[in-house]
Amino acid sequence: MDKDCPIAKIVKVLSMKWNLLILKQLNENFSKKRFNTLIEELKPISSRTLSKRLKELEKTGLVRRERFDEIPPKVEYSLTASGLEIIKCFKPLVKWAEKFGNTI
Repeated sequence: MDKDCPIAKIVKVLSMKWNLLILKQLNENFSKKRFNTLIEELKPISSRTLSKRLKELEKTGLVRRERFDEIPPKVEYSLTASGLEIIKCFKPLVKWAEKFGNTI
């Protein structure tokens, strides 16, 4: 596949370890989540890996990072409009997996 192909680009991002699970957790209850909350929900992910993945997902426009100027520093992560749209694409895939997933 051509490296400029939009499908190749998104498949590359989504196929990175933890990215789909991070998106799933950020989609739960459509809420904003703090870093430590994500660490707890995604055990056994390391803080270094989570930080790296969140930066990558933010760069792609799927995740929003909101920093609050307070002490101690507060940062919340949430899905962008683009992130919410890609979650919608997973629903047919989940249905397919429920129907045919045991054949893989």
